[in-house]
Amino acid sequence: MKKRGIALAMSGLMVVSLLSACGKTNSTSTDSKNKGEATNKTITVSVQTGVGVQESWEAVAKAYEQKHSDVKIDIDLKAQEGYDQWVQTTFKTENPKADIVNINLAGNTKNGKSINYKDYIDNDSPYSDGTWGQQFDVSQQRIDGANGSFDALSLESVQVLWMYNQDIFDKVGVQPPKTWDEFIDVCNKISAAGYQPIAAAGNYDSFYSGQMGWLSQIYADQTTRSMVEKNRAQNGDFDFNADVDGKWKLDLNDPWNDDPGKVSQNPVRAFANVKNGIYRGDTDAMKAVWTNFSKVFPKFAGEDSFFGTDTNGAKTLFYQGKAAMTVDGGWGIVTFMKDMKALESGTEIKNTNGEAIQNVKKFTLGTFNMPSMQGNGFEAPARTIEVSNGFLGCISKDQVHNDLVIDFLMYYSSKEGKTVATNALLEAGGTINGPSLVYGVTYPDEVKHAFEQCKFIGNCQKDFNNLLARGIGESAETFRDFYQYSYDYLTGKISVDDWAKSHQKNIESHLTSAMEEKGVGESDLANPQNEPSSAKAKAK
Repeated sequence: MKKRGIALAMSGLMVVSLLSACGKTNSTSTDSKNKGEATNKTITVSVQTGVGVQESWEAVAKAYEQKHSDVKIDIDLKAQEGYDQWVQTTFKTENPKADIVNINLAGNTKNGKSINYKDYIDNDSPYSDGTWGQQFDVSQQRIDGANGSFDALSLESVQVLWMYNQDIFDKVGVQPPKTWDEFIDVCNKISAAGYQPIAAAGNYDSFYSGQMGWLSQIYADQTTRSMVEKNRAQNGDFDFNADVDGKWKLDLNDPWNDDPGKVSQNPVRAFANVKNGIYRGDTDAMKAVWTNFSKVFPKFAGEDSFFGTDTNGAKTLFYQGKAAMTVDGGWGIVTFMKDMKALESGTEIKNTNGEAIQNVKKFTLGTFNMPSMQGNGFEAPARTIEVSNGFLGCISKDQVHNDLVIDFLMYYSSKEGKTVATNALLEAGGTINGPSLVYGVTYPDEVKHAFEQCKFIGNCQKDFNNLLARGIGESAETFRDFYQYSYDYLTGKISVDDWAKSHQKNIESHLTSAMEEKGVGESDLANPQNEPSSAKAKAK
């Protein structure tokens, strides 16, 4: 599926810049021959395990070894628990066995020890008709903002969207809404027909990192799209790129206009704008967002029971046909498909706690994108959280071995290789999060049909676009405060003006700690053109 736009990290993940041209060379296979044959022709894959992951990598390994009989692919997967400690220790080891790892959990131990894909991206690929970079969506890859390196390969897409019970929609006679006012109208009609319109979690975890946290970021983004003009790198700034920033102009009609590959944001300017009150959390537009939320939550999400509902409770309501809509990631489409198959075979469907969901009803699933809020202060149509994930990195060894590992990754990230990997994963009971970022991958018909409903609309989680959506920074204190005054507002204990005052106070109280998280010191704010005091400063 060759799409322009899935941009993903959920919360901590970001889509970053397009790769600059490296100069086209011959394939890595040819390069390796010029430098001599690899003495170690074993490639060890040590990523995190999961349902179907072993089978998926083994299928790719077998297919690759059939093409290269002298190469051995060793699949040595590691448990998810404690993987961060394992991978960091591995990068510190003098002669590590592992070659391919989940590098996003390596921290700074990877610095200077990982393969930079930028050195290979324009090489011809033996597994397609073009370069390696023409096999997958390079624009959605994560580039290190500090040094421009590209060492994390992400080939899966993730998108947050609305899922709905098509049978209920047909019975009530409503269509997927495109605006928030239409959304409220749909909720009213579904409620009048005797169904709960929305199944959503309303506990702290939801506001912190789940459905309500997602929605808070998505709709705050509608009000702050133009802030990039004030946060962007200016001519003379340490991160100003004349070839990119010198040509960029704001275009609110283009949801990808502010992608990091098109414009650089200066973290010091972003925080200075917060410090100086230019970028605030108590604007009329932010109050409009939460006024709109109050028209839906908790009224159409279970009234008072909404705040006592967790993710499993929301899924139960949706699966039982008691609620018509829910917010989920694209992975929910394939999960639903598998669960309905299990239901047909008489197998229990279980929640994340391993408990069986009782009285599940089979129904047709539909999806729609985020309906846009409209009115004063809303600058552009709603985007969503769209990110890429996978983060396959390679531990750098000698040049010839590096070339060999890259050759295997070229196959893995080709149409053929990724199709083999994906179908093996599904056959083994695994789940994929969304359409692959590798062009031309083929799926089973039912999965293909499910993903045909997905329309990419742009990512709201990049750089400093929604810096103030849930307070500021990543501390537990700021999220607890955010949940408490949001709870008070949605339950009618305080006004929206009081909510906004509390939100701005939360931001001001945690600004210094949020700056420290990004390596920006108080003294940096006076000279935003200079690189911040900590070399670790990175865009959000």
